[in-house]
Amino acid sequence: MSEEKVKSEIKEENEKITKKKTKKETNKETKKKINKKIIVRIIGLLAIIAIGIVAKTTFFSKSHKEIITSSQLQKVINISELSTYQAVYNGIAKMEKDGDVKYYVSYEAKVNAGLDIKKIKIDVDNDTKRIVVKLPEIIITDRNVDITTLDYIFMDDKANTSTVSEEAYKLCIKDVEDETISEKEIYDLARQNAENIVKALLKPFVNQLDTDYVIEID
Repeated sequence: MSEEKVKSEIKEENEKITKKKTKKETNKETKKKINKKIIVRIIGLLAIIAIGIVAKTTFFSKSHKEIITSSQLQKVINISELSTYQAVYNGIAKMEKDGDVKYYVSYEAKVNAGLDIKKIKIDVDNDTKRIVVKLPEIIITDRNVDITTLDYIFMDDKANTSTVSEEAYKLCIKDVEDETISEKEIYDLARQNAENIVKALLKPFVNQLDTDYVIEID
């Protein structure tokens, strides 16, 4: 075999080897590109899913608000009696018998005014987002005379007996009842405090469900 022929065959073999290498490298590059495209697509898909989840969560957190009912609100203020105002009253009672004054007695009493929570009516209008609370009449819930504060001025010494304290105590209770029943200021202040307390009880609960609601006291 001539030298030229040998060189020609070697050249052909080298070309074949080069082609095989080039083909392998091309296949590797192609696979890399395909893998990159797949990875990019997966990342893009995950991003779309993530955006969808965030958007859905945001939408429901902003737009999905619970319906508020009057029964829910009634439970929030479910206490039998609400004392909304206490006044310290200093009075003087008079003991009379057969038209004659036997003695005077001064005393100190604490008067509580409030309302019956169970009589509160709550109307909820979910269309206009208005909550109307109707309060019942303010009443005197308790009158407590401090027996240790009783101080006497006797007009008749015979009235100063061992049972005078018991008699005078009942007299003072009756006196404070008569005096406070017409004290408009006590009722007005108790009413104002009742409105503030009811709002303070309801507002945090309502705002937790929907901040668009307005609470009105009637």
